[in-house]
Amino acid sequence: MTAGTGPFFAGWGFRAAAQPQSFASCWEQACAQLAPGEWRFAVLASRLQTPAWEAFQAWSRAAMPQAPCRAWPESAIARIDTASSSPRLVARFATGSVCEALALHAARAQGGARASLLLQRIVSADRQATLAVAAAVAATRAQSLETGDLP
Repeated sequence: MTAGTGPFFAGWGFRAAAQPQSFASCWEQACAQLAPGEWRFAVLASRLQTPAWEAFQAWSRAAMPQAPCRAWPESAIARIDTASSSPRLVARFATGSVCEALALHAARAQGGARASLLLQRIVSADRQATLAVAAAVAATRAQSLETGDLP
């Protein structure tokens, strides 16, 4: 279990048929590996038009009402290198894992250009939802000098 810090960026992938228990299954697996902390959720904007979005909102309101959720366009995750890779997802989204790419993108958007996956893709028991967790990585002084970016 890692120390509770934050914020943690949870990238969620899900099929249209996902139910609240799909998200709960992923969440339970993640919480078994991470200590409590500040959370932010990321989803694809294209998923907001599915029945699963309502299921996600119902689960989120009950489990993590304080966690803000941001929807990102599919173009935001294209060409993000991920630890997991599915040929079907590469063909559809130009990235190997939607949830991993969302987590990394959200962490980079919040914390700068650098992010690291804390948890690779977790799959729900019913295989309808996936979750990955990333955190922004603070630049060291040496990296700042090399890149010109200030921490």
